[in-house]
Amino acid sequence: MQNNIAIPSTTSSYIKLIQLAIAVVGIWFVLHSWVKTSNQGLQILQTQAEQLMRENLLTLAQAAAYLIENDQLDGLEQLTQSIAASPFLYDVVFYDSNGVRISWSEASAAARLMYGKFASEPLVPLVQEIRNKQQLLGYIKISLQPDTKLNPSFASWRQLMHHLLLLLLITGLIGYLLRRSFSRFSRQSFRLNTKP
Repeated sequence: MQNNIAIPSTTSSYIKLIQLAIAVVGIWFVLHSWVKTSNQGLQILQTQAEQLMRENLLTLAQAAAYLIENDQLDGLEQLTQSIAASPFLYDVVFYDSNGVRISWSEASAAARLMYGKFASEPLVPLVQEIRNKQQLLGYIKISLQPDTKLNPSFASWRQLMHHLLLLLLITGLIGYLLRRSFSRFSRQSFRLNTKP
């Protein structure tokens, strides 16, 4: 009786090891690219949020210029509190032209501690001059919170990236199943062709 058990050659073992190494590197590359893309997207959204806030600062500076020029410090205080009510901001401070604080929100004292490099989530300071034509009247400084949970765009981005990761995993599973199906099909056709 003849023994038809095939002995695996060292060449096929090396090929399988190379295929496994390529698969592992491919999975690592896809996941690394996904993480990098996700972080870049969050950075772009953060930059856009800062840009929008800078443009809002120009409008706020014009309103503050009118209040400072007309010596309406009560109005400036109301403006400060209404700006500080935004969940995206940590604090708001108005300074005169000499840098002396003339109006500020309650959190402004604590905000100073959150600008250092040792802060767990450092704030992003934005400063805008308050001018009337060429005359410098003061400054407005706001502290933007970089907390991504506050912005609905960040939540949408995270959800989109989770869907993309799910699609990548499903694509990998489909590729694996197709490979198994084709290898079974090719083995069966090989057996049919070798039968006398």
